[in-house]
Amino acid sequence: MRNASLWRSLLGVEKTVVEDIEFDEDDQLLVAHVRPRARVRGRCGRCGRRSPGYDRGEGRRRWRALDLGTVQVYLEADAPRVACRQHGPTVAAVPWARHGAGHTLVFDEQVAWLATQCSKSAVTELMRIAWRTVGAIITRVWTDVEALGDRFAGLRRIGIDEI
Repeated sequence: MRNASLWRSLLGVEKTVVEDIEFDEDDQLLVAHVRPRARVRGRCGRCGRRSPGYDRGEGRRRWRALDLGTVQVYLEADAPRVACRQHGPTVAAVPWARHGAGHTLVFDEQVAWLATQCSKSAVTELMRIAWRTVGAIITRVWTDVEALGDRFAGLRRIGIDEI
């Protein structure tokens, strides 16, 4: 397994180029400098349509990723804006995170799953995030689940036990 593909697997990212890895030994912090592959670049962060570039945005951004053992991990990348016909100037989509989120997709999924298994307070301790962040992540994940389709599609009959 090549070095780059090993890092992609460890970081849980797809359609991404890992450019560099920095490790801060004092803070036990790993920062992976990444960028989207050419095929997925230049898309609206809200609708996913290809859009022309607008500007360089606010510079580089960081997204919290799943920890590697006791080491906190962040993905860092440029956040250019695109000129979407429908949404106007908006931050370009990245394959590792939802639009407007400060965490990676796999981080959000882990938090959402943990929230179904234990208390919010336990999730905050395990994932090292704020209590309100857990609620925001659950809301984001639930919105995505709801968008997948109607949960009652194909339902033909229901049984009611008591009235």
